[in-house]
Amino acid sequence: MKTKLYVSSLIVLILSACGGYEASYSPVPDDTAIVGGTVTAKDNIISQYVVLIYDNPTKTYCTGALISKRLILTAAHCVGKGAEGLTLAFGLNPLAGQYVMKKAHKVATHDKYKKLNSTERNDIALISMKEDAPAFYRPLTLPDSKFPISKDLIFTAAGYGRISGKKTSADDTQGSGKLRHVDLTISHFSSDETQFYINQEDGKGICNGDSGGPALMRYSGKDYVVGVASAISWTVPGEVKASQKSQYIDNKDLCKDKSIYMNVIKYRQWIDDNSKKLL
Repeated sequence: MKTKLYVSSLIVLILSACGGYEASYSPVPDDTAIVGGTVTAKDNIISQYVVLIYDNPTKTYCTGALISKRLILTAAHCVGKGAEGLTLAFGLNPLAGQYVMKKAHKVATHDKYKKLNSTERNDIALISMKEDAPAFYRPLTLPDSKFPISKDLIFTAAGYGRISGKKTSADDTQGSGKLRHVDLTISHFSSDETQFYINQEDGKGICNGDSGGPALMRYSGKDYVVGVASAISWTVPGEVKASQKSQYIDNKDLCKDKSIYMNVIKYRQWIDDNSKKLL
């Protein structure tokens, strides 16, 4: 029996979330969140590392990770047109008013950032603040070239994003804006190792609003940020007709295929160089 071979369309979707929630998603219980993870409690050390980034002009938000008292590491597509439009909200549930607000001072975006490229994204940025982060926050450690990151390693993803990638009613926020975390496994790396990928078909992973969020690993007693959440990717099978494509996408959970992270090790020199310029 012959097997019919279909050509699929690969879609890469950046993960910033709409502040107005025009696109919203089906309900999932709060205790199975980020996608398939857990709400982060105040006594969890993860809560001391992560910040919500709100872009006022576009009313969208992302996630970032503190890497010094005045520096935040995030994705390039999260910083909008610059620092002037960015608000930094430190807290477990910022969209519910539970946060300490800081203003962005300066922004550095990778000069080779390619928004719609799936293999050479360079989707990484830094945000500086004029004043220190709140006293109860602490910076993560940056890995160097000797850090033992590899295929099949488990890390913890953290972010303020949605808990499902399936569209429902326009007023369903899908738990957006509440800090959550989940353990994920590195599936493989890009050929140049600047990116690593996650299989999210088991119902665990990142979604809209988690963009810029850290991939966390504990090593030798320290917590490291080894990755920056960049995008989810999914396919439209070749057998889906053009006239049915829109309906297929509407019925699909877009956050249950794969996701893309920037490998911080490969950007360590860029981070070091631009950190000095921002502070």
